[in-house]
Amino acid sequence: MSNNNTEGNLLDNFTFFVIPSWGNLLGYPTLGKYANHRVSKITQDLIIFFGGSEGAVSTERGTLYYLFGIGYYYTKFELQSGRYITDNRQLTGLILPDFVYDHLATSKNITLENDRDVIVSENLFKLPIDLSYKSETKRTFIQGTLMRNLFIPYKDIILELMETLKKPQSFQIDKTGPMLLSTHWDLN
Repeated sequence: MSNNNTEGNLLDNFTFFVIPSWGNLLGYPTLGKYANHRVSKITQDLIIFFGGSEGAVSTERGTLYYLFGIGYYYTKFELQSGRYITDNRQLTGLILPDFVYDHLATSKNITLENDRDVIVSENLFKLPIDLSYKSETKRTFIQGTLMRNLFIPYKDIILELMETLKKPQSFQIDKTGPMLLSTHWDLN
């Protein structure tokens, strides 16, 4: 991959970014193998991310959008044997090719809210962590929407992430290197 052009500068945006289903976003179930066993069904594949920097890089194949920070990929799936597995991965970055970014951008809104800072859609929840500049009415609406559509359905996973964040051995990039989640261009 060659780096032809960089759009904009890194932007401190401190966002809360959630993709309710990685497979639904991509338009296919990301089946495969787990410990040499075929995966027959994925029941959950949630991404929770606290972003600090984002940007875009133009390449010969298209634009890559990236978000750096800390996050969590949680998945629950069934093996062909009928056994259910839950797994998770710590993340320090998301890299989204333009076709995935387009799916996020065109995802149907869940609420009637028309606020460009706060996105609540079928494939994405994105909002600034600091909502202090919003009116109290807006903050109450946003909090209620998130509670109903995000925190109640994914409470256990969010609590699991919070416990992971407390552990000193978590997110040690100097030891593990970057932990990125992306998709392949050829899946377009």
